[in-house]
Formats: sequence, structure tokens, C-alpha cells
Amino acid sequence: MAKYKRKNFIKVFLPRFLISIPIVIVIFLITLSYINHLSDEKLDDNNFIYSDPRMNSLETLLEENSFDESKDMIKLLLCLYQTSMTGYFPGYTSIAYIEDEEGNIVLDSEKSFIFLFIKRDENFEATERSVYYCDYEYLTSHPEFSDLLQFEKDLYNDTFLDMIIPRTVTDCYPTVLDGYADPETHKFCIGNIKFPYCEAKVIGGTESENMLYEPFKTEYYDLTPEDVSGYLKYTYDEANLYKTLDGEEVSGLTILCGGTSDISDVTSKDTYLDNLSRAERTYTDINGDKYTVHFLVSDNFTRTYMSVLIIIALVYLFIDAGICLVISALSYSKLKGFYRNEDYRKALMSSMAHDLKTPLTVMSGYAENLKENVQTEKREHYADAILENTVYMNGIISDILGLSKLEEESAKNNGTKLDFCEIAKTQAERIKPLLEEKNITLSVEGSYLRKADKASLERVLDNLLSNAAKYTKEGGKINIYAKDKPFSKHIFVVENTPFDKIDIKAKKLWEPFVKGDQSRSEKNGTGLGLSIVKNILNNQGFRSKIKIKDGWFKVIIK
Repeated sequence: MAKYKRKNFIKVFLPRFLISIPIVIVIFLITLSYINHLSDEKLDDNNFIYSDPRMNSLETLLEENSFDESKDMIKLLLCLYQTSMTGYFPGYTSIAYIEDEEGNIVLDSEKSFIFLFIKRDENFEATERSVYYCDYEYLTSHPEFSDLLQFEKDLYNDTFLDMIIPRTVTDCYPTVLDGYADPETHKFCIGNIKFPYCEAKVIGGTESENMLYEPFKTEYYDLTPEDVSGYLKYTYDEANLYKTLDGEEVSGLTILCGGTSDISDVTSKDTYLDNLSRAERTYTDINGDKYTVHFLVSDNFTRTYMSVLIIIALVYLFIDAGICLVISALSYSKLKGFYRNEDYRKALMSSMAHDLKTPLTVMSGYAENLKENVQTEKREHYADAILENTVYMNGIISDILGLSKLEEESAKNNGTKLDFCEIAKTQAERIKPLLEEKNITLSVEGSYLRKADKASLERVLDNLLSNAAKYTKEGGKINIYAKDKPFSKHIFVVENTPFDKIDIKAKKLWEPFVKGDQSRSEKNGTGLGLSIVKNILNNQGFRSKIKIKDGWFKVIIK
């Protein structure tokens, strides 16, 4: 059977991530469709909100007047509609226009500087309304107005992201101080005009009043035309807020409104996602002529929401990558556990074979000598050696079986409260001859009361003390102590001074057949003692670790 290749984390993560991408795409498309649906619904709602009152006003005007008589007021309504749609909603393009019975466009919402003048009686009731226009060509022929148009454009939001990100713009609030109105054509020529410039903080698509700064620059221009004969003079007294037209007091507004979009700009689609809302109504004026008004608006969905959609897609990918990382980490952790177990089994088999091969080889040689009567005077020595190696091998097998049984047991602790230090003192008596032989000093201090199984605890301490006595240098020390006081670490420690430097990592010593002194490992223990200790402690619910520092070998139990 061919040897399989082990996977690293990238090989575990990448397939999962690639498989999940189609799912992310489907979720993104569902999100895209939902946002597009909401945008379409909102588009229709907004169009109704802003077109319906204009349509009602148009109906009232044409019921009482002819189209030509109401033309100026109708244009104001068309321009106000287009300005509202493009000014308040990010990415919208719109246009309003009127067709006659032959389908010819007779009026549209071309951008203009519009002046609405209202004369009132003594009760402040409106008696007369008149509308005048500065056409777009007139505005763009003056550099000052070109700047004004640019400032106004900066306030609009071309994308949804422009709307939600706060930004500072330079804004301008022009004030017409005087001008000239042609009563025949209803054209207006500006005379003196004031341009105060200031910075405004735009948040959510609107200016934040508390973030407005004092005007840092004010400029005056005189745009009075050479010939003003036949015009009505308009003046505005800023100090007294007093407006007059041809000497009579008026009220009203001065506003730049309308737009430069044409029908093809609004109705054309960049992609199938772009939505169009159309509101139409046909009216009959007082002369019986029919006119159809059209209010069109497009959300330009792709351009408006593209930046937001890219952010959403990146967020989805980030979340997907995070989920895949977590799942892959869990899978890779299990996989590493499998690899560790496999390595453990291989190392265990190799160590078992190595530890059993040596005594088997010795036994085989001695047995052949006995069979062939070689050096018969050493028959008793050969028999003792065979028995010694048999006992050694039997010990290895017994320890392996015991370790396997411990590894299969689940954690449980049904014992009684025992003092680890007292048990250690009892176990120390058993190895006293070896301690005296090697002149080793052993001390036990403190008390460590914990619930444990007595037989299991005795085996743990027996293994630890035997191991310590075996590997402590001549004249060395074995210290057993406990820290079990309030506000201190609750630990039980068995430490000794080993006779050789231990180069193996401390954690590695818990594994079966790993010995700290490899040079003396042939018959100096099986290398299973610490593994048995570890498993017993785990099953009893204790934590343990090995620490090698400053010439001390420590086993710490918590």
C-alpha cells in the first residue's frame, strides 16, 4: 500500500474555502437581489411622493388657465421635481417634461436660476404670482456661476457610499441684490450679486448645521447688462429684508433648480439591475388642449451601490474565511491528534522491539551455549541470566498491558481524602536501602490533602520515588514538598538532582519508552514509569507537568 502524504493546515483549509465560495456567491446574489428589490420599491415610492403634489398643482393650474399662460409656473414645478430627486437621493438621475398631443416635448426641467415673485394684499394674501428665469446658458457664460454650479454638484451624492461617509464641501449661498425682469419673455438678468463661501460638513447626504463655519470669503459681482430698457427693476434690501419689483413690495424665493439630464440619460441602463420609475398623467387645459406630463427617475443601481456591494462581498468572504479557518483548525487539530497517535504507535512498537530484542538475543545465546554444553562451568550463570532477562521482559509486557488499560479508562476519582506527603513518607521507606547505598538525602515537607484512590496514589508515588532514587547522582537530594496555603499555588512536587544532563524535552518524558538517560537505558528501567504516572493522574483528575531547571528534575502535580 502506498504511503499517504500528511496534510498541512493550508491543504486542510484551502479545499474547504474553495468549496464554500459558490455558497458565498449564492448568498451574495440573494443579497444583491434583495437590495435591488428594495431600491426598486423605494424608487417608486420616492417618485410618487415627489411627483404627485406637482401633478395636483399642474391639474389646478390647467383647469383655470391655458398651458401658455401657466408655462412659467409649470416649469418651476418640473425643475423643483428634478432637483428634489437628484438632490436628496444618492445616484438618482431624473427628468420631467411635457408633451403635446403630437408627442412633441414643449417644456422640460432644464436647469435655471428661477425667481418666484408674489404680490400680497394688506392681509398678506397672495394676489399675483410671477416666475422669471435665468437660463442655463446665461449662468454658464459667467465664471462665477460656473463655480456656483460646481459647488452645488459637490453637495450631491453620486453613490450610496458618498452619502454615508461624512465629508466636507465648499458651499455657496448666492444672494441677488438687484436685477432686471422682462415682463414679455419672463427672462431675468442679474445685476449685483453676492457670493458668500463657507465650508459645510455633509453627513447622510445633508448639511449638518452644527458643523457649518462662518463664511470665510464674500465676493460681489455686477453683471448688469448694457441695455435694460423695458425691464422691471428688482431690488433686495438685505438689512431690512425688503424686496421690491417695479417699486412694489414682493415676497418669494430665488432658487437654482432643475437639471441637465435628458431622457436618454435617465431611461438608458448600464446593466439589467438599473431600475426606472415613470409617473405620467394627461391634462386638458382651459382651451381644451391635451398635455401629458412625465416624471422619470432612475436609481442607476450598479453605479450607486457598486462600492457598497464590493464591501458586502468582501465582508462575506472575510466571514466565510473565518468560518473555514475555525472548521479547518478543528479538523486539523483532530488530524494532528491522529498523526500524533500514529507516531506514538510507531515509536511504541519500535521501542518495544528494541527493548525486547536485546534480552531475547542474550537469552538465545545463553540457551545455545547450554544446549551445546559450551563452558559448562557457567551453566548456573547462563540460567540466572536467562531468568533475569525473562523477568525484565515480563516487566516490560506487564507495564505495557497496564499502560494500555490505563489509557482506555475514563477519568474518575471515587477515592477518599489522602495526604500525598504522608503516602510519600511510607513509600520512601521501601527505597531506603537504595538511598543509603547512594548516600541520597530525602526530605518531605508540608501537607497536600486531596481526594484520590489510595492504591493508585501509592503506585504513582512508588514510581516517582523509584525513578528519582534510580537517576539521582551519588550524594544527591530528593525533595518532596507541598504548597497548599491560601493565596498560593496548590502544588505537590517531587524533585531530585539527576546524575546526568537531560537533553530531551521535558514534555517528551511522559511518552512510553522515552528515558532521560539514553546511555544507560538497556537494563535501567523500561521507560514506562512516567507514562503510567501520567495516565493514573489524568484518570484521577489531576494535572501534572515535568520541569527541568537549574540542575533539578521536578514532577509537579496540581
